[in-house]
Amino acid sequence: MRTRQALWPVILAFTLLLGGAPLPLLAQDIETAIAAGKQALESGRPDEALDLFSRLIASDPQAVLYYHRGIAYSTKNQDSLAVQDFTRAISLQPLQASYYLRRGVSLLKTNEYQRAIDDFTKVMELDPGNAQARGRRARALFHLGRTQKALDDLLQAIRLNPDNAALHRLRGDIYSAAGDYENSVRAYDTAIQLKPDDSAAYNNRGIALANLGRSREAVEDLNKAMEIAASKPASGRATGLSDTPW
Repeated sequence: MRTRQALWPVILAFTLLLGGAPLPLLAQDIETAIAAGKQALESGRPDEALDLFSRLIASDPQAVLYYHRGIAYSTKNQDSLAVQDFTRAISLQPLQASYYLRRGVSLLKTNEYQRAIDDFTKVMELDPGNAQARGRRARALFHLGRTQKALDDLLQAIRLNPDNAALHRLRGDIYSAAGDYENSVRAYDTAIQLKPDDSAAYNNRGIALANLGRSREAVEDLNKAMEIAASKPASGRATGLSDTPW
């Protein structure tokens, strides 16, 4: 017997074709279709997910569908289109912290740092314990040269989520940019302890060690970074805050 997930294209087509007028889909069918779209994204098929969510939106334009289509656009690095969809989702459900978080991520990717800061700040108003938003706001502040505010945000994010290696790596990056290589090495040490296959942490620690005149250790780290990067498929080399905010 076919599952509801396997049947969703039939359900959707029937809904779209009846009398030429779209009818609202049942909540369970939307949930099933969203699950299929997420599976397509996680399996490296973003075009399939985009087609699915676009068809669903044509039938019944709901905030959650714009949100998931925005994720699909962002996965394809089409973040201007992603921002448009996240904005539509926010206009329909303005109290969903995850919508602001995802729009902020896309704004960060398109170098719109102040707008990203505004979105991450909104997330923290709606969800004060959200470490992802605080960590990403730290990154945006760092890009705008507001180093101390970035560090303040980052230390709070680390208190909320002390086992997130990417937060410690970002702390190392900020210390390195400020010329504080001793503290940057300590931050990278923690990042590597938490995630031993983080090639970026090895690379950046190597640079910091070189700036401290510790050449042998620097070369070892840079070689280790290249070794890890070469062992991973291209799709697995992207770095960033670890959890995906679905």
